[in-house]
Amino acid sequence: MIRARDFKTEIVPLFASSFRKLFDIREGEESRAGLMFIYIFLNISTLLIIKPVSYSLFLSRFGVAQLPFAFILVSISAVVISVLYSRTLKKENLNIVIEKTLRLLVLSLLIFWILLYFEIERELTLYIFFIWVAIFAVVSTSQFWILANIVFNVREAKRLFGFIGGGAIAGGIFGGYLTKLLAPNIGSENLIFICIGFLALCIPVTRIVWKEKANN
Repeated sequence: MIRARDFKTEIVPLFASSFRKLFDIREGEESRAGLMFIYIFLNISTLLIIKPVSYSLFLSRFGVAQLPFAFILVSISAVVISVLYSRTLKKENLNIVIEKTLRLLVLSLLIFWILLYFEIERELTLYIFFIWVAIFAVVSTSQFWILANIVFNVREAKRLFGFIGGGAIAGGIFGGYLTKLLAPNIGSENLIFICIGFLALCIPVTRIVWKEKANN
């Protein structure tokens, strides 16, 4: 019988050592690698939930005939957002920009839920929501990899990006499965609350990542 003391002093260190060897994670890298894994997991889970929601709501209201026009608006919006984001990065530190962006994303999702739930200017809201989700997909993933390239040096990146990228795969599977499971039961709009929770969790994660980076 394994006692609690033996589990803590023998089993856990053995598991941790085997885990580090499996993914070539060296001492002092565990926290940063784990946090970045969680960050991309939450990020991609959110994307795989919110994207089907935006598509289903948009198509149910407008049909496929409106998609080309919507994609044109997405392209124009992406250019504008990219320019504004680049200018913001020149004025403020990346950690501040990331946190402000995450807070803005959370607030935006809350506003979208209110507008959709109370049927306020629904057609306009669905258009903006569709565009917002497309921009979110670009900004959130780009922001993550910018952070990853700062947190890890070149040698660390070569070893650890495979492990961290596994978080994106896991997030995609988890987000897609969760959407399929919950959408019929709670409704597509209410899945937005799960996305709000996931993005809100990213805020403390990024704060800890920056502290870990400062200590290394």
